[in-house]
Amino acid sequence: MLMDDTKEEDAVWEKVFAVLNFNPSCQYRGHSMKVPLPFEIALPYAVYAIDHMTEEQIDGMDGIIRDCLITCANGEKEWYALDWQHSTFKFHPGNIEEQQSIWVADERYYGGGYYAYFPSFYPDGDYYFFIDVDFQNGYLGHPWRREVWIFGTELEKEIKKYIKNWVGNT
Repeated sequence: MLMDDTKEEDAVWEKVFAVLNFNPSCQYRGHSMKVPLPFEIALPYAVYAIDHMTEEQIDGMDGIIRDCLITCANGEKEWYALDWQHSTFKFHPGNIEEQQSIWVADERYYGGGYYAYFPSFYPDGDYYFFIDVDFQNGYLGHPWRREVWIFGTELEKEIKKYIKNWVGNT
């Protein structure tokens, strides 16, 4: 469900910056200059390169990652889906109806509104984050570094069952 409460959405992003020390940058892995890390995470985490994935692997990513989130949510816990400087959703991983792009009617926009796009698990041009509401587990996609950061013991354990078959460690 799209978050329409600006205060709640702002609080989520403030927590992203405070807890994950989010440092947005357009620089990519392997850049000749010393590039600061995009996150400083106190919880256990892993980083996986996704730059050599095939189209078939990318297509299968949504189902695999969603299954991992469902397991971590125990069927109850809500998650945030954040698209950097765009839409923020609050959803249950097992409820596919909540994970849809939607039309938002708003007369301030040309055409009377805009599409709020639910992010995919493959960061194809923007930062896409999926974080449980307690900020104990998360899946952070970095588009320019072409990598995903997984944090939290539960999610990292679930992801490791699948991810080693289709991405490399960084």
